[in-house]
Amino acid sequence: MFVPEYTITASILSSISSVEYGKAVIDNTTILPVWEKQLQKDAIIKTLQNTLASLGTNLDTQTVKSIVDGMAKAESPFISNLQTALNETNIISTSNELHEEELKKFHRILTQKMLSETKQGSYRTTRQTNKTDPVEILAEIVQLFDWYNSMDARETHPIITASILKARLETIKPFENYNETVANLIVYTTLKSKGYGFKSYISLEDYYYKTKRDYEKNLNESTEIDTDFSAWTGYFCEGLSYEVSNVSEKVKLLVRDTKIAKATGRVRLSQRQERIVEYLQDYGILQNKDFTTVFPNVSEDSVLRDLKVLLDKGIVQKSGSTKSSRYELS
Repeated sequence: MFVPEYTITASILSSISSVEYGKAVIDNTTILPVWEKQLQKDAIIKTLQNTLASLGTNLDTQTVKSIVDGMAKAESPFISNLQTALNETNIISTSNELHEEELKKFHRILTQKMLSETKQGSYRTTRQTNKTDPVEILAEIVQLFDWYNSMDARETHPIITASILKARLETIKPFENYNETVANLIVYTTLKSKGYGFKSYISLEDYYYKTKRDYEKNLNESTEIDTDFSAWTGYFCEGLSYEVSNVSEKVKLLVRDTKIAKATGRVRLSQRQERIVEYLQDYGILQNKDFTTVFPNVSEDSVLRDLKVLLDKGIVQKSGSTKSSRYELS
């Protein structure tokens, strides 16, 4: 039976306290819906970009944005697969339990159109140094999720539980590929199921990639036989605290912005108007020639009417005239 060993250090308690504060800010602060969508999209972009980087594919932020916006085509189906898997965390997290099947489901989603159907969701068959022997993978996965669904795990703080799941899955390495990504998806699912979804504003992959050396050091320590998870849990909690604190500060800044404060709760923007603001956040400038790219099936006059609303509210400013007009956030 799997029973994790760890010590709750002062550093871990400090990090969890910081996360709880940031969570309260994020959960209880109302911002303009378009800004909420933007924070969520920023997190998706960071997750995609850093996951790809960890797999050896480096794409600049602008390219990833264009793919997410549907303005560019990804060379590999992995990007759309990962987006689908991230959405699936919202569905699976509605249950308080996790099992082997959910783990396999994430792998199947990630490898669609990349591996044969027989290999999607199938456990590793080759031996790897310092990883679980293939014949023992099933038993260790079952034991891990038995612990997760036990009273012991239910009485453990969700952040610590998520950190242990992540480290243990990396130790077992159940699949031939994408184990790190699958483990991250399990982490998001676990946190969301316990009320720590942070409105999908955070990207732990961003922190992992920025601190790659510490990530590997602490993870390697937790993959040793009869290990203590304290060091890894400390690193994980510190990373979550860092991400949540950064996002909560952004939320507070958005609230203090007078234009947003004016619009929030008083002025409702249409879906097209929100899309214009979102586009300006991403690309800085909107010109008449961009209208058909942003709104393929909408007339120019309709877009101009939406821009006028945003101009009147002081959210957008205009320079130039007629076809050479340029629109930017105020």
